[in-house]
Amino acid sequence: MSGFGMKKVWRSPLLWGCAMTFLFACEETTTSDNTNSSVSEPVAETPANCPDSDPEARKFDANSQAYLTEIFNYATQEVDFTDDTVTFQTVNHDLVFCRANNEWAILSPSLTQAEDDFDGLAFDELSDPPRETIEANGQTIQYRANLSPNPFPDYGKSPEKVVFELTPDGATEPLTLDLYTLEQVRQLGLGFDLGFPMVSRVVQIEDALLFAVISEQGEGFSGLTTLIRYDLNTNSLEKTQPINLIGEQITDMLATTVGNETILWLGTKYSVEGSALVPAKGLVTYTFTADTWQNGKTAAYSVHNSPLVGAIPTDLALDGESLWVATGSGICEFPWQQVKDWEAWNCWEFILETAIPTGGIPLYGSLLGTTPLTTLTPTGESATTEVYWWSSLTPMEFEEEANRLGRFEVAYPVGIMVTVPEGGYRWQNEASSQPTPPWETNVFWPGREWHWGGDRFVRGFDEVNINVFALGASGISERGYTDAGLLDVNAMRGELELVELTSASTTVQHFSGWVEDGQIEPYFSVIPSRKMQPSTPNPIKAIAPTLEEF
Repeated sequence: MSGFGMKKVWRSPLLWGCAMTFLFACEETTTSDNTNSSVSEPVAETPANCPDSDPEARKFDANSQAYLTEIFNYATQEVDFTDDTVTFQTVNHDLVFCRANNEWAILSPSLTQAEDDFDGLAFDELSDPPRETIEANGQTIQYRANLSPNPFPDYGKSPEKVVFELTPDGATEPLTLDLYTLEQVRQLGLGFDLGFPMVSRVVQIEDALLFAVISEQGEGFSGLTTLIRYDLNTNSLEKTQPINLIGEQITDMLATTVGNETILWLGTKYSVEGSALVPAKGLVTYTFTADTWQNGKTAAYSVHNSPLVGAIPTDLALDGESLWVATGSGICEFPWQQVKDWEAWNCWEFILETAIPTGGIPLYGSLLGTTPLTTLTPTGESATTEVYWWSSLTPMEFEEEANRLGRFEVAYPVGIMVTVPEGGYRWQNEASSQPTPPWETNVFWPGREWHWGGDRFVRGFDEVNINVFALGASGISERGYTDAGLLDVNAMRGELELVELTSASTTVQHFSGWVEDGQIEPYFSVIPSRKMQPSTPNPIKAIAPTLEEF
């Protein structure tokens, strides 16, 4: 039994495209069972070779990043293993797992953020994408995906297909493989134009390389997610386009083998115009043998049907027989051969917490509420509260170097009932050929970005779609947008109970409220996952037949 995986750090055409917004929509001592301890409380002695949390690193600062998309970006970008620790690097923290006591330390980030140096070079890379290099079995191999004909830099010629090129060691000309055509993308209902392709990941499995090719998505641009197999012995190329993966973007890919069977582990997401991180199917497996690699079987493990904490796996890492899955909302570890066993998963979730001032704090029912509904006060068992979100009081974040002013959404166990003048409707994408996941209700309603947690609807950090072209993140809002374009949101991440849903309106009880940001000091924690296996069905499924169809 073994696992393989290769990652590349490179400046890709698609990453350059993220800057081309007119073209692309890319992309503590924590934890003990006591989650209510203050950041300043003493902690147990740390085992040797395991660091202590940095109290300053745990503090939440709304001004720590230039954009709201980065303030709550807890997605892992790199994973590092030692005998004593596992370190997950994000733009906001280094999260260090101590193997000796299963606890976490939170440190300042060590990742160096790339500077925004977009210039004409981006157009050069789009018109002639650089070939990437990989070493395998002593061979140096170059590869790339490209549009044909390539329309850049002036977009004078419309692309008709996507091709993959691979140059074997010592060869002067590349092998080429046609992946898909514009006509196929349109026939499958995935888009109207060919998005720019890129090789997102490559893994080696014995004497073969497997490449994952994805496409830019948004504004009608799309493609067909393709797996390509290159035989190092015969210099042959083959492809497959699993129907359950054909519209997803692959964030990461690893391979494990047992007997004659190989499992590809894939992180998935979507992109839309203005947002690079939209939940897809979560963690997906593609299982095959050497003879059936083009007709493998897929299975999905998402926030809807598994212990996975977070909707978008951004980084996968093998540690012996264990698989680590990191998302923007938490981290999970499990023996990969027991992926179907809920009890085999060990998961931790990211939260923000704050102490409640002794004198209490005014609690508002919405971001822009002018009159407090009540005063949030500490009690013997709840001297702290969870902080779900922070929202600016300035439309579209146009502060221009000034400190942001805003409010925090905090947990409020009593709950607040609101009726939203937007209802739900059923929809069917008849043009799409992709099968519908079993958890999909095909109902659009104001709480659609929450998922069913078994007793309430819940929403992780990475389920908040912060769309920079659509007035930011959306949530439950009774009064909607102001004339200045600011959403008077009642709940952005607070838990929801659905009271009534019709085609005309939605009534929910949201278990959160809003406080002035100067009155609390949130800090970041990593705690054992509170997620339980759902015992009751999603109520939306029973309501769906009563709603109008769009």
